[in-house]
Amino acid sequence: SQGGYAEAVRVDANYVFKIPDGLDPVHVAPLLCAGVTTFSPMLRHGVKKGDRVGIVGIGGLGHLAIQYAAALGAEVYAFSHSSNKREQCLELGATHFIDTSKKDELESARRTLDYLFVTSNAESNQYNEYISWMDFEGKIVMLSLPKNHMTFSPFEFVLNEVAITGSLIGGGSMIRKTLDFSAQHGIKPIIEKYPIEDVNEALQHMDKGKARYRIVLTH
Repeated sequence: SQGGYAEAVRVDANYVFKIPDGLDPVHVAPLLCAGVTTFSPMLRHGVKKGDRVGIVGIGGLGHLAIQYAAALGAEVYAFSHSSNKREQCLELGATHFIDTSKKDELESARRTLDYLFVTSNAESNQYNEYISWMDFEGKIVMLSLPKNHMTFSPFEFVLNEVAITGSLIGGGSMIRKTLDFSAQHGIKPIIEKYPIEDVNEALQHMDKGKARYRIVLTH
C-alpha cells in the first residue's frame, strides 16, 4: 500500500465523506485534520455569538481556529509573539491581535476571555499567564501538548474558577459538520501545493519550519 501517496484508493462508501459543493479538494485534506481539531471543541463547548475567544499560536491549527471562532460570531483575540502576523490574523477574522512580547498588550487581555484555545506547543510554565487572561468560569482548551508537566499557581485558577480541558480531533459526525460549516462560511486553510514528485523538497521545507500553513501533495 502507498497510503497517502497513492493516486487512488477504493473504500466502502460507509467510511468516506462527501465533499460539499464549494470546497476545493486541496483544501479539504487539511480540514479533515486541523479543521476538525479546532472546530469540534468549539461546538462541544458551545462557542457562540458574543463570546470572547482567544487563540494562542497562529500556525496550522491557529489560523483555522480564528476563522471558525469568527464565523460562530465570537469576538476573537489572536495571541502571538510574531508581530508580523498581526495583519494576517485580522484578515482571517480576529477582532484583536495581542503581541505576547509586549507587556501593555498582555495587560489589556487580563481577565477578558470566555475561552482560550491553545494550538501551539506552549511551555509548561506559560499556563499562569493563560489563566490570567480568563474571565470568571473561563475555559482553557488544550489542542496541543507541552513537552513537560504543566505548572501553574492555584490562586487565580481557583479564584476565577477556570477550567482546563483538552480535545483530540473528532468523530465521523463532527467531520461532516466541519466540512459543511466550512463550505457555508468559506473557511479554508492557507496551503502550499507541491507535485507528488517533489515530496522530498516539501518535507525539507516543512522540517525547516517554513510551511505556511499546510503542505498538500498533488498528482
